[in-house]
Amino acid sequence: MRRIVVIVAFAVVILWSHGMVAAAQTGDMLAAARSIKIYTEDFAPFNYMSDTGLTGAGTDVVREMAARLGHDGKFEVLPWKRALQIVDNEPGTAVFSMVRTSEREDEYKWVGPIIVTRGWLYKMTDSNLEIRDLSDARKVAAIGVQAGGAAERMLREQGFKNLAALYTPGNALQLLASDRIDLWEASDLVLEHQRRKFGIDRSEVEPVIGLGIYELYLAFSLQTPDFIVDQWRMVLNDLRSDGTFAEIGRKYGVSMLHEGAEVPSGEEFNLMTR
Repeated sequence: MRRIVVIVAFAVVILWSHGMVAAAQTGDMLAAARSIKIYTEDFAPFNYMSDTGLTGAGTDVVREMAARLGHDGKFEVLPWKRALQIVDNEPGTAVFSMVRTSEREDEYKWVGPIIVTRGWLYKMTDSNLEIRDLSDARKVAAIGVQAGGAAERMLREQGFKNLAALYTPGNALQLLASDRIDLWEASDLVLEHQRRKFGIDRSEVEPVIGLGIYELYLAFSLQTPDFIVDQWRMVLNDLRSDGTFAEIGRKYGVSMLHEGAEVPSGEEFNLMTR
């Protein structure tokens, strides 16, 4: 009988010690996930600076994820190219809101999507340009694209020589309206935000070529361990499950589709501004 008691007590000690080790490991994993440095850009309406600080649909989703992990929720706002340089080279870093493309697929570790939207080439309605397809777009003097973004990269790979890289994309619609660029690559959400900001009527701007539906993500550096990325992925799943994700979408008028949802696209190839 005493031998049985000793064996049981020993087993309890072993189980308890394993539990403590597991708890310590879990604590270490959470601490690592909380230490991630997160970067973004000032580009409305996804993530942008307002009178009250950094806001936007992407910001709200990532901030809620951070809060649930115990991360301090401090995100550094940088020009997009600079943010990418950091995340491309430093472990323990991430950036949002980034479009997931086939070219980028193996360059980052992905958590999302955090936003889903549609991209277009736009022109001013009173423009004399006749744009029926991408071959027509190749002939204009300048197409405004986000500097360092997916659209610039992919259009250059398609042989476009007439791209105007915009380092301050927040005023791109003004450039289009003043004929400083002929076409502008942007999402429907970006157009709507800038249209309201600059007092331009919706009828004054015309979408001419659809460029597809795009999913935007929180993208981690390749050097970041998978167990850290998994922690962020799990809290995003929690946001979807409890309705917080959809609630943020309604706030901004964004279609917050979930990962795995059918995203229709019949376009020639996919582009997006980031």
